[in-house]
Amino acid sequence: MKNIFGLFSRRSSLLLLGFYIILSFVIMTFNDQFTLRGMRFTVLQVVSWVNSVENKFRVLGSVTEENKELRKKVIELSTANQRLQEIMIENIRLRRLLQLKRESNFNFMAANVIGLSQEQSVRSLILNVGSADSVRKNMPVVTDRGLVGKLLIVEPHQSIMQILMDRNSLVSARLQRSREIGVVGWSGNLWLDLNYIPRDIKVEPGEAVVTSGLSRIYPEGIKIGVVGEVQDNEYELFKTIKIKPAVEFNSIENVFVVLTPDSMNMEIARSE
Repeated sequence: MKNIFGLFSRRSSLLLLGFYIILSFVIMTFNDQFTLRGMRFTVLQVVSWVNSVENKFRVLGSVTEENKELRKKVIELSTANQRLQEIMIENIRLRRLLQLKRESNFNFMAANVIGLSQEQSVRSLILNVGSADSVRKNMPVVTDRGLVGKLLIVEPHQSIMQILMDRNSLVSARLQRSREIGVVGWSGNLWLDLNYIPRDIKVEPGEAVVTSGLSRIYPEGIKIGVVGEVQDNEYELFKTIKIKPAVEFNSIENVFVVLTPDSMNMEIARSE
């Protein structure tokens, strides 16, 4: 666009020069003063119009270039704003994890999710820590919100973590108010299932579900989720209880591996 306006400007200058030369010869042929004044007025009007058109094209070219620069700056600012938002979200997430580490009695190893595992029939994620970082098979994995799962396979510099939303994952759990113990599993939907809670036990939506501590893998008191739905069937011994997970499994980025002595001892015993 800028080249077009420049070409137009150069051509208009040449046209004006040619017009002035021709006009000079024409004026030289007239002796009548009235005619000369009329022609002079006409020439001035034409020159003024040509100049105004040329100025408009110049302004339009300048505005076009300015708009390009403004659009570029808008894109740059939008990109920078998105980066700042990502940094703020990550900062909040890391602060929560740091607070969990400070307030908990567990020993933690920080880890990042670096990919989806290709293990067949197991829903799992890949972490960037391994045996070289003192983590072992069966160690629990948590976030600031609650339990994520456990380490299934440990290599020197990375590990495969089995998440709770896997059909092969079972966790001994406790209802926080009634203290009743059941088993949390997954049946293939957006909920976890709390099984083996007797029908005569009072359970209400919103009640927290935590690890019972009766397993050598999962320490006591780690949040699993909250009761979402409760159904009673008079022909069944146990309630049907749906648990809303505490962790958003589709957006996990940073986790902690819980360095439990029991998990380490289990792995050592298997290797002996």
